[in-house]
Amino acid sequence: MILILKNHSTVTDWFKREVSYNSIMMTFTICIKTSTLTKTTHYTGYQQKLFDEIKRLKDIEGYGYKRISYILYDKGYRSIRTDSILRHNYIYSIYKKGKIREDRINRYFKPVIKDIMVYESL
Repeated sequence: MILILKNHSTVTDWFKREVSYNSIMMTFTICIKTSTLTKTTHYTGYQQKLFDEIKRLKDIEGYGYKRISYILYDKGYRSIRTDSILRHNYIYSIYKKGKIREDRINRYFKPVIKDIMVYESL
């Protein structure tokens, strides 16, 4: 036999009291963390363009680092500091450190709500 209770609630009596919205006060603390409060564009325009091109060739086109090095040489890209040819180990370093940078900048922190207090004004 199954017993069904209509109009049954597990809410305590304190919350069942009818109160107008003008007499309730709520206080709480919201903790928000973000990684975008400081300057996130430490790359120059050329560095960002170079990283974007390497990322596109690696992730979308699926090329290896040596092939990317040849492609960038043909397009005229050079090393930022020494103006030399971008070798495959430089390409690897730029890609790896750029991905770490992107992950650090684009990380997400869940907001935390704590110390919730509900008061009834008299």
